[in-house]
Amino acid sequence: MKKLLIETYGCQMNVADSEVVAAIMGVAGYEVCQTADEADAVFLNTCSVRDNAEQKIISRLEFYNSLKRKGRRLIVGVLGCMAERVKEELIEHHGVDLVAGPDSYLRLPDLIAQVEVGQKAIDVELSTTETYRDIVPQRICGPHIGGFVSIMRGCNNFCHYCIVPYTRGRERSRDVESILREVRDLRDRGFKEVTLLGQNVNSYKAPLNPPVRVDSETETEEKIQRSGGRTAYKTASPDIYKLLEVLAKKNRQYPTEAEKAMWELLKGNNLGVSFRRQHIIGDYIVDFVCLQKDLIIEIDGGYHAQKEQKIYDEERTASLRRMGFDVIRFSNEEVIADTKQVLKKIQTALQHSPITGGDGGGQVTFPQLLRLVARTVPEMRVRFTTSHPKDMSDETLRVIAEEPNVCRHIHLPVQSGSNDVLKRMNRKYTREWYLDRVAAIRRIVPDCGLSTDIFAGYCGETEEDHQMSLSLMRECQYDSAFMFKYSERPGTYASKHLKDDVPEEVKIRRLNELIALQNELSAESNRRCIGKEYDVLLEGVSKRSRDQLFGRTEQNKVVIVDRAGHHIGETIRVRITDSSSATLKGETSPQPSPREREKA
Repeated sequence: MKKLLIETYGCQMNVADSEVVAAIMGVAGYEVCQTADEADAVFLNTCSVRDNAEQKIISRLEFYNSLKRKGRRLIVGVLGCMAERVKEELIEHHGVDLVAGPDSYLRLPDLIAQVEVGQKAIDVELSTTETYRDIVPQRICGPHIGGFVSIMRGCNNFCHYCIVPYTRGRERSRDVESILREVRDLRDRGFKEVTLLGQNVNSYKAPLNPPVRVDSETETEEKIQRSGGRTAYKTASPDIYKLLEVLAKKNRQYPTEAEKAMWELLKGNNLGVSFRRQHIIGDYIVDFVCLQKDLIIEIDGGYHAQKEQKIYDEERTASLRRMGFDVIRFSNEEVIADTKQVLKKIQTALQHSPITGGDGGGQVTFPQLLRLVARTVPEMRVRFTTSHPKDMSDETLRVIAEEPNVCRHIHLPVQSGSNDVLKRMNRKYTREWYLDRVAAIRRIVPDCGLSTDIFAGYCGETEEDHQMSLSLMRECQYDSAFMFKYSERPGTYASKHLKDDVPEEVKIRRLNELIALQNELSAESNRRCIGKEYDVLLEGVSKRSRDQLFGRTEQNKVVIVDRAGHHIGETIRVRITDSSSATLKGETSPQPSPREREKA
């Protein structure tokens, strides 16, 4: 196969996109490689958020053009946001062979075929529908510890300084099932963590899909029984409902010992609700259902441990959840041997609203998706980024607080602490609104990590505006922050209508003040961790010593520990012994965490 090198610049969305590109280019006969020396083609997946990001790309293009001038046969392509913004200029002035915008990746095999016969190729058309839902990304970026899943593309916010709506197009959400399929793929490949990605994940909203029907219209009762029709069945035939009614009636007449025990448990414990047994929901027979609370209880026999049945059970559970039901499962052994624990889990489930029932308009919202992902892969950590403050809801915060594998960390970009500047930015919230959201985070998720984006020197920013940014940072007590000076981007509203009037030396001074303050806040935040214990997912070898490993807490703090027989990908309990503004240091602890005990 031909070799393709993909260099990725910019945000995590670009990392996810590069893995989509790798999968698509495999169809075109290209295998991903790691160095330019072995590459037949090089794709630069680019960022346009700041000018220095584009200057890095220009420098790399000069390098690859120098190789071509020396006689090297090499196809050079530019993908992503810079491709969308600069377009033909990349071909005309920078020696690029192929240009593809973020919504054109499915056309890459056609585009590279054009280049292979001596033509230049470009496609930067934006789409209002493309989400790459049918592409399973090829995981090429970094160690297989944490993976990214894009849940939506584009942005509708049109912040006046931002180029993203013009380079990535309008906002559109992926359907739930394609997201879950990709999340399960990560789990099956051994990944320990998944991060849900979007320009504004909180505005995710996708249609509630109908149940998928997969069986033929010629099903018979005998085949249904052989396939485990007792608790696992789908159909496409309207006539099959009569058979389902017959089977449900038989199941009620001849329950298993575990079903008998569960029925007695549900009837005899004053749960305050009523359950039905062997009830038809859509195309399924479910063991027990509480229609008042949209709660389904399934009991799994021994055959449910088989690989194919486990995959089927996951699909069935996901389909029931899309219909608005919460689903909890027990084995025969659990129900018979530990009724107290079973009853406790049922009572807990009854206290919560359904995972997905839509918002009354047949829609799945972000907090519902987040809970569904968490319960689909309970063995994985779940993160998300980025959140827009105007859409950060208490419901999302409650999901973080309640689901043990959703990491307690929120990245909440503020950009400025001044209402005047926020208005000129078109951020659609005020300082007071933002502080209310931070207060809600502290109240609902008390041990939540908090980080932000903030920049200095935006159009018309006064010294008073700058001081308000500093005071907001002190009030929020961020654990970390990404800080920048304003860089005007061609094509944005600000570049056309607002004057970039803050002198460069003032921007630099203000940025340095933001950085100095955040270093203090980070150091103090990390000092408060000393003596506490955290679960740490080990992600790599420390840069300072191969005898040490580094990992992250669920609050997204970096921790250094001695290797001591541990390995990358392992989650260990660590007691923090020392700190700096950037990292924590710790030693392993034999004690499981409260959240680990909760998951157990």
